[in-house]
Amino acid sequence: MASAAGAAAWERREIQVIGLVGTAHFLSHLYMLALVPLYPLIQPEIGTSWTGIGAAITVFAAVTGVLQTPVGFVVDRVGGRIVLIAGLFVFSAAVGLIGFIESLWQLIALMALAGVGNSVFHPADYSIISVAIDEKRLGRAFSIHALGGQAGFVAAPVLMVVLQAGFGWRTGLFIIGIAGVVLSLFMALAGRVIGHGGETKKKDEDALSWRELVTSRPLLLMFVFYVGAAGASTGIIQFSVKAFNDIYGLPVAAAAVVLTVYQAMGMLLVLPGGMLADRTGRHELIMAGGFVLASVLVIVAGMGFVPFWLLIGVMGVAGAARGFVNASRDVSVRHAAEGKSVGTVFAFVSTGFLVGQAISPPIYGLLLDFGSSEIVFWVSAAFSLIAAATVYPVRTAKN
Repeated sequence: MASAAGAAAWERREIQVIGLVGTAHFLSHLYMLALVPLYPLIQPEIGTSWTGIGAAITVFAAVTGVLQTPVGFVVDRVGGRIVLIAGLFVFSAAVGLIGFIESLWQLIALMALAGVGNSVFHPADYSIISVAIDEKRLGRAFSIHALGGQAGFVAAPVLMVVLQAGFGWRTGLFIIGIAGVVLSLFMALAGRVIGHGGETKKKDEDALSWRELVTSRPLLLMFVFYVGAAGASTGIIQFSVKAFNDIYGLPVAAAAVVLTVYQAMGMLLVLPGGMLADRTGRHELIMAGGFVLASVLVIVAGMGFVPFWLLIGVMGVAGAARGFVNASRDVSVRHAAEGKSVGTVFAFVSTGFLVGQAISPPIYGLLLDFGSSEIVFWVSAAFSLIAAATVYPVRTAKN
């Protein structure tokens, strides 16, 4: 009885690892959106166009995407702790230094540097968690990690508006940059807290080669899953406010409320999803069910006949369905890795998310320019179904 209770309880070191890694993940997502509310102030002050701002954003995403899988190989050879600390330091320093820029080229250079730092979080975080946390608690650990990132997204716009109002945008960026630098230094000094969770339990013969990585059917299917998931969420997050305005005649503020509920419900269901992931082996059923349900609901929302109060509910449940599957997704990737090169595997498959974010906006934009706004929801649903369709083949391939 005592041993069973001990197995169910979180160890102190596990809590410390989740706390540190989750806080780093929070800051990484905060940094990704920190500049968004500041661009209208940055653009005229450094004398650039919106095309220039767009180019800087593209550089950040491209550098992150190109480096993420190679960083995964590094993580599997030197351990996640040192890579996470270095990446957090670089990302934080780059964001803080953006507060001193005077030209577009300085912004682009620092955004590239920020992309270098951002590339470490998926491979390093998941590698550390996979090693440091007991298998029985992996679902909950992954869900707490995901919740930290979502909280960073939610906090960024409000925090940066407050800091800008109180100190100006330059000082505001410097303040949040210093916060990450301090955390990275603390993690370096408190290396024993992370302990062997920052190392990689593998033998050289267990390491995946690049060829094995790109020819593994389960991993390629998970890559496609991430592409579909990203394409689906991008349509709602980036284009639903305009679409709701066109379809329902909603003012921007009301349409933004619907989007906020969608995102908030996704956050609320992350932890319950993690609890279920720890209690079931049918993660593919959770993933497929969540994405199919979300696809149906967004189509209903885009048909134009739903009253506003019900529209909020429909989109809220759709967001909840998406958030609920996060932990099952991460556990499925962990199982697909089969204990080999965990950092590399998570880096590779989550690069699919960056691919989805890159290819889907032009699709939505073209369809909005030459079609009707309802198509946003149909395309989002199609991306969701692509993600759902990969789930059972992954299970078959693993078996």
